[in-house]
Amino acid sequence: MTAGGPGRVVVAGGCGAVGAMLTAALSGDGHRVLAIDPGAPAPTTSTAGAAVLPGDIAAPTPDVAAAVRAAPTVILAVPDAVAVAALPALAGLLHPEALLVETLSVKTPFAAALATCLPDREALGINPMFAPALGWAGRPVLAVRHRDGPAVGVFVDAVDRWGARVVEVGAAEHDRATATTQALTHAVVLAFGGALDRLGPPTTATAAPPPHVLLRALLARIASGTPAVYHEIQVANPYAADARRALRAALDDLDAAEDPDRFAALTARGYRALGDDREQYRALCGELFGLLPSDLHEPDAVRNGVSP
Repeated sequence: MTAGGPGRVVVAGGCGAVGAMLTAALSGDGHRVLAIDPGAPAPTTSTAGAAVLPGDIAAPTPDVAAAVRAAPTVILAVPDAVAVAALPALAGLLHPEALLVETLSVKTPFAAALATCLPDREALGINPMFAPALGWAGRPVLAVRHRDGPAVGVFVDAVDRWGARVVEVGAAEHDRATATTQALTHAVVLAFGGALDRLGPPTTATAAPPPHVLLRALLARIASGTPAVYHEIQVANPYAADARRALRAALDDLDAAEDPDRFAALTARGYRALGDDREQYRALCGELFGLLPSDLHEPDAVRNGVSP
């Protein structure tokens, strides 16, 4: 992507959820998009109008190599390990003025490898902080300018134009933030699921209060997702272990809060941790509770798509 208008874009992993979302948006802007994906059975055309070429960006065939050489923009919508493994090959293929974009969940390992393999290319990292099915409109996208330049600015502007709310951060800041907003959150929900499994189903599950229902809904969404995605967030992020240790320490604090005053102090700490937006979050929770169906456990509710 350049200031000169629509051009050719290669999206490695273009058949995955994030890759397909980017492919559709770029095609809508008039770019000629080629999706490279090892899962593609043969050259074809996607529903978004992009050409699809089977191939592995980390071990490019002659056809994949030729496509990368000719592309002003190459996007890595692939797992973190694949993106890092692809850098040595890309160093010999990318045009000197090409833009490299990655969509990884963890930025610092890639940033370090990029500085070694491709220190002179414009490079941008983005992380859509939402499931692609939800769409761009109003959703936050973290953006890391690994190596800034005109093409980086054009791509960031495009993400903004697609309706996303772009939040620019550094690579380390990105990973610290996602350790809290993603790794910690997923750990809480998965630990809740593990505890449910240990305790067994309650005899009064149909009478569960709204907070429990919402946690079950979160668990259903995460546990039915792709395990490799959540595993990557927990293992690859250098700050994720700190987040889990903080969670364990908080549970220890809860065990130790037998005195009513100590328990009150504990809840006050949690409320203060929400910052200046805590009243808005409290109001939002009330709205969410009001949206929960009263007939969740009835057969018709599931058939009508009202399950969490």
